Amino acid sequence: MKTLFALSLIFFCAQGVNAQSVTDQLIVALVDKHLPQVLHQEKATPWQMGTYDLIVHKTAGAKFSSTHKYLSLTVPIKVIMTGQVNKEFLGQKILLNCSSEFVTEARLDIEPVINPPESKADVEVSVPVPEANLNCDGLILPIKPLLEQLVATKKQQWQQQLEKDIVIMFKQVGI
Repeated sequence: MKTLFALSLIFFCAQGVNAQSVTDQLIVALVDKHLPQVLHQEKATPWQMGTYDLIVHKTAGAKFSSTHKYLSLTVPIKVIMTGQVNKEFLGQKILLNCSSEFVTEARLDIEPVINPPESKADVEVSVPVPEANLNCDGLILPIKPLLEQLVATKKQQWQQQLEKDIVIMFKQVGI
Protein backbone atom coordinates (compact mmCIF):
# COMPACT_ATOMS: atom_id res chain seq x y z
CA MET A 1 0.00 0.00 0.00
CA LYS A 2 2.88 2.37 0.86
CA THR A 3 4.46 1.68 -2.54
CA LEU A 4 1.20 2.41 -4.35
CA PHE A 5 0.80 5.64 -2.37
CA ALA A 6 4.41 6.69 -3.13
CA LEU A 7 4.00 5.92 -6.85
CA SER A 8 0.72 7.85 -6.96
CA LEU A 9 2.34 10.81 -5.24
CA ILE A 10 5.31 10.76 -7.66
CA PHE A 11 2.95 10.50 -10.65
CA PHE A 12 0.80 13.39 -9.37
CA CYS A 13 3.86 15.59 -8.74
CA ALA A 14 5.32 14.76 -12.14
CA GLN A 15 2.05 15.73 -13.83
CA GLY A 16 2.04 19.04 -11.97
CA VAL A 17 5.62 19.79 -12.96
CA ASN A 18 5.04 18.89 -16.60
CA ALA A 19 1.83 20.93 -16.79
CA GLN A 20 3.64 23.95 -15.37
CA SER A 21 6.55 23.59 -17.76
CA VAL A 22 4.20 23.24 -20.73
CA THR A 23 2.33 26.34 -19.57
CA ASP A 24 5.62 28.17 -19.15
CA GLN A 25 6.69 27.17 -22.64
CA LEU A 26 3.36 28.30 -24.12
CA ILE A 27 3.50 31.70 -22.42
CA VAL A 28 7.14 32.24 -23.41
CA ALA A 29 6.33 31.27 -27.02
CA LEU A 30 3.44 33.76 -27.09
CA VAL A 31 5.57 36.52 -25.61
CA ASP A 32 8.46 35.86 -27.98
CA LYS A 33 6.08 35.88 -30.95
CA HIS A 34 4.40 39.16 -29.97
CA LEU A 35 7.31 41.05 -28.43
CA PRO A 36 9.18 42.91 -31.19
CA GLN A 37 12.94 42.54 -31.59
CA VAL A 38 13.41 46.31 -31.18
CA LEU A 39 11.74 47.32 -27.91
CA HIS A 40 12.55 51.04 -27.88
CA GLN A 41 14.28 53.43 -30.25
CA GLU A 42 15.15 57.13 -30.26
CA LYS A 43 16.93 59.18 -32.90
CA ALA A 44 18.71 62.54 -32.60
CA THR A 45 17.42 63.08 -29.07
CA PRO A 46 18.85 66.25 -27.49
CA TRP A 47 20.58 66.13 -24.11
CA GLN A 48 22.88 68.46 -22.19
CA MET A 49 26.00 67.39 -24.10
CA GLY A 50 24.60 67.19 -27.65
CA THR A 51 22.39 64.53 -29.23
CA TYR A 52 22.10 60.75 -29.00
CA ASP A 53 20.49 57.78 -30.71
CA LEU A 54 19.32 54.85 -28.62
CA ILE A 55 18.15 51.39 -29.54
CA VAL A 56 16.99 48.70 -27.12
CA HIS A 57 16.46 45.19 -28.42
CA LYS A 58 15.87 41.80 -26.90
CA THR A 59 18.85 39.48 -27.03
CA ALA A 60 17.20 36.16 -26.19
CA GLY A 61 13.90 34.59 -25.29
CA ALA A 62 11.90 35.59 -22.24
CA LYS A 63 12.02 33.70 -18.96
CA PHE A 64 8.72 33.09 -17.21
CA SER A 65 7.65 32.51 -13.63
CA SER A 66 4.34 32.83 -11.84
CA THR A 67 2.69 32.95 -8.44
CA HIS A 68 -0.96 32.61 -7.52
CA LYS A 69 -1.44 36.27 -8.47
CA TYR A 70 1.31 37.41 -10.87
CA LEU A 71 2.94 36.39 -14.12
CA SER A 72 6.53 37.57 -14.35
CA LEU A 73 8.55 37.78 -17.53
CA THR A 74 12.23 38.62 -17.67
CA VAL A 75 13.59 39.68 -21.05
CA PRO A 76 17.34 40.07 -21.63
CA ILE A 77 17.99 43.31 -23.50
CA LYS A 78 20.92 45.08 -25.12
CA VAL A 79 21.09 48.87 -25.06
CA ILE A 80 23.15 50.60 -27.75
CA MET A 81 23.65 54.34 -27.49
CA THR A 82 25.51 56.48 -30.00
CA GLY A 83 25.70 60.21 -30.37
CA GLN A 84 27.81 63.30 -30.43
CA VAL A 85 29.09 65.73 -27.87
CA ASN A 86 28.62 69.14 -29.45
CA LYS A 87 29.67 71.82 -26.95
CA GLU A 88 31.79 74.90 -26.68
CA PHE A 89 34.56 74.84 -24.11
CA LEU A 90 36.89 77.79 -23.52
CA GLY A 91 35.85 79.31 -26.83
CA GLN A 92 36.53 76.10 -28.77
CA LYS A 93 33.83 74.00 -30.38
CA ILE A 94 34.13 70.39 -29.27
CA LEU A 95 32.60 67.72 -31.50
CA LEU A 96 33.12 64.12 -30.35
CA ASN A 97 31.57 60.85 -31.53
CA CYS A 98 30.23 58.70 -28.71
CA SER A 99 29.10 55.13 -28.16
CA SER A 100 28.05 52.79 -25.39
CA GLU A 101 26.66 49.29 -25.19
CA PHE A 102 25.47 47.22 -22.24
CA VAL A 103 23.07 44.42 -21.37
CA THR A 104 20.48 44.17 -18.62
CA GLU A 105 17.13 42.47 -18.07
CA ALA A 106 13.72 44.09 -18.30
CA ARG A 107 11.09 42.61 -16.03
CA LEU A 108 7.35 42.63 -16.61
CA ASP A 109 5.10 41.76 -13.68
CA ILE A 110 1.57 41.16 -14.90
CA GLU A 111 -1.49 40.81 -12.71
CA PRO A 112 -4.33 39.48 -14.87
CA VAL A 113 -7.81 40.42 -13.68
CA ILE A 114 -10.09 37.89 -15.36
CA ASN A 115 -13.68 39.13 -15.39
CA PRO A 116 -15.19 38.43 -18.83
CA PRO A 117 -15.96 40.47 -20.86
CA GLU A 118 -14.15 43.21 -18.89
CA SER A 119 -10.90 41.33 -18.23
CA LYS A 120 -7.78 43.43 -17.94
CA ALA A 121 -4.23 43.29 -16.68
CA ASP A 122 -2.16 45.51 -14.47
CA VAL A 123 1.46 45.66 -15.63
CA GLU A 124 4.55 46.83 -13.78
CA VAL A 125 7.70 47.34 -15.86
CA SER A 126 11.14 47.55 -14.31
CA VAL A 127 14.40 48.08 -16.16
CA PRO A 128 17.45 48.20 -13.91
CA VAL A 129 20.13 50.44 -15.39
CA PRO A 130 23.66 49.31 -14.56
CA GLU A 131 26.58 51.69 -14.24
CA ALA A 132 27.23 52.76 -17.82
CA ASN A 133 29.42 55.27 -19.57
CA LEU A 134 29.40 56.88 -22.97
CA ASN A 135 32.84 56.76 -24.58
CA CYS A 136 33.29 59.95 -26.61
CA ASP A 137 36.63 59.62 -28.39
CA GLY A 138 38.30 58.98 -25.03
CA LEU A 139 36.13 61.33 -22.96
CA ILE A 140 34.09 59.12 -20.61
CA LEU A 141 30.65 60.43 -19.63
CA PRO A 142 28.41 58.65 -17.10
CA ILE A 143 24.98 57.97 -18.59
CA LYS A 144 23.23 55.98 -15.85
CA PRO A 145 21.31 59.07 -14.56
CA LEU A 146 20.21 59.95 -18.11
CA LEU A 147 18.99 56.41 -18.76
CA GLU A 148 17.24 56.15 -15.38
CA GLN A 149 15.40 59.38 -16.23
CA LEU A 150 14.44 57.93 -19.62
CA VAL A 151 13.02 54.80 -17.94
CA ALA A 152 11.14 56.91 -15.38
CA THR A 153 9.70 59.11 -18.15
CA LYS A 154 8.68 56.26 -20.48
CA LYS A 155 7.64 53.64 -17.90
CA GLN A 156 3.99 54.71 -17.64
CA GLN A 157 3.63 54.75 -21.42
CA TRP A 158 5.18 51.28 -21.75
CA GLN A 159 2.92 49.87 -19.01
CA GLN A 160 -0.23 51.35 -20.56
CA GLN A 161 0.68 49.99 -23.99
CA LEU A 162 1.29 46.50 -22.58
CA GLU A 163 -1.99 46.61 -20.64
CA LYS A 164 -3.80 47.63 -23.84
CA ASP A 165 -2.12 44.82 -25.82
CA ILE A 166 -3.09 42.25 -23.18
CA VAL A 167 -6.73 43.42 -23.18
CA ILE A 168 -6.76 43.00 -26.98
CA MET A 169 -5.43 39.44 -26.60
CA PHE A 170 -8.05 38.70 -23.92
CA LYS A 171 -10.82 39.92 -26.24
CA GLN A 172 -9.45 37.81 -29.11
CA VAL A 173 -9.83 34.66 -27.02
CA GLY A 174 -13.16 35.73 -25.52
CA ILE A 175 -12.17 36.53 -21.95
